[in-house]
Amino acid sequence: MFKILKKEELNPTVTKMVVDAPLIAKKAQPGQFIIFRAKEDSERIPLTIADYDANAGTVTIIFQIVGFGTMELNTLNEGECIHDLVGPLGRPSEVEGLKKVAVVGGGVGCAIAYPIAKKLHELGCEVHSVVGFRNKDLVILEDEFNSASDKVCMMTDDGSYGEKGLVTNALEKLIKDGNEYDEVIAIGPLVMMKFVCKLTKEYNIKTIVSMNPIMIDGTGMCGGCRITVGGETKFACVDGPDFDGHQVDFDEAMHRGTMYKEFEQHAREQGCNLFKKEVK
Repeated sequence: MFKILKKEELNPTVTKMVVDAPLIAKKAQPGQFIIFRAKEDSERIPLTIADYDANAGTVTIIFQIVGFGTMELNTLNEGECIHDLVGPLGRPSEVEGLKKVAVVGGGVGCAIAYPIAKKLHELGCEVHSVVGFRNKDLVILEDEFNSASDKVCMMTDDGSYGEKGLVTNALEKLIKDGNEYDEVIAIGPLVMMKFVCKLTKEYNIKTIVSMNPIMIDGTGMCGGCRITVGGETKFACVDGPDFDGHQVDFDEAMHRGTMYKEFEQHAREQGCNLFKKEVK
């Protein structure tokens, strides 16, 4: 059992939790993830570690409430416990030796991008962060990115905060302004990462993406998280989650990501009805 020490609503659909997990915090690195079960009979769901403190023995997770599993997790409050928390899983992001990097985050993907930007900044790398959201109400981790970046470009689709436009607009402007990046690290919706990679390929800039496909066991045994990279099958849980974005088959990944959409919607509706009954 893992005690929730702090719970914070970052926006109407995104929640942050700080959890007491000393053994995980001791080993965690940026880019790695955990798999949790909110309750004993809950489904297993992967979440990338948003932050960690080895001295305090805490791990921070940030999740979007999109399905029954995350709805169930969100019913837990400070002082209560998450039943299972396994990790750290996956390969850490490779950040050593980089001198100048553009970190691109989209939506809740910024929760994954932030610890990477933070680590790069701690290592003395010049970090330019480009973060994008649909509108002002969905902005998260602004202060954190400001503290971990030499430059931050805040973008919103509707222009309600920062600059109006997509993250690719801001990234291309930075490149055209003469910034020479060792690497671009993009984390967010698949379609966003696809077009970031399309842009950086034109400029011959190495680009790393973090893949978060359907995942069950987190050890490479189930094969649910398979993706195609450079024409070969890879498993995000053990070979990733970071991959060369110019080699990823995004179209296939997007297709596989919608396979269980109707099932997930049904589970969410059932969950909503269950919660309503419990409230009554």
